[in-house]
Amino acid sequence: MSDTGQQRILVLGVGNVLLRDEGVGVRVVQELLARYHFPPNVRVVDGGVLGLSLTGTMMEAEVVIVVDAVRGGDEPGTIYRFWWESRPEHIQYKDSLHQIDLMEVMAQLPLIGEPPKVLVLGVEYEDIFDWGTELTPKVAAAVPRLVELVVEELTKMGHPPTAKERPEQVFDVLSYSGKGN
Repeated sequence: MSDTGQQRILVLGVGNVLLRDEGVGVRVVQELLARYHFPPNVRVVDGGVLGLSLTGTMMEAEVVIVVDAVRGGDEPGTIYRFWWESRPEHIQYKDSLHQIDLMEVMAQLPLIGEPPKVLVLGVEYEDIFDWGTELTPKVAAAVPRLVELVVEELTKMGHPPTAKERPEQVFDVLSYSGKGN
């Protein structure tokens, strides 16, 4: 528990925004930050492709909600919800370098101390191998629902975010010039 006695929660979006659907977790975090204010005990982080560097950040939390692209064998855009320790066998986390890193982080956490509980909100990807900053249409269509699911999970945990009166515009960091694009 934090100094305030509240559960420390981390919402972590991971992925490479240069490899199409691989960046869906980062896109969800961008949307969350643009649309909501979060309680002080909830930290929302763009983990990108930081991999093993996320170990300390994750160990600071008691519960981690990871948003990521996963392979489950269903139609692209299918959303999965599972606790890491009881993940279904058909969910694969071996198709990209950051996913391998995430698996290594998850394996290391118990060696360091009491690991957080990790909830994965994943979406079946269509393309994580071609260069491109756009999500495929089916994965892009899943982003609003993933945002809703994060908000629902935080609300169930007793730490709901509050909607911003005026949502901020989400800029594509690769094309934003800072000149009012």
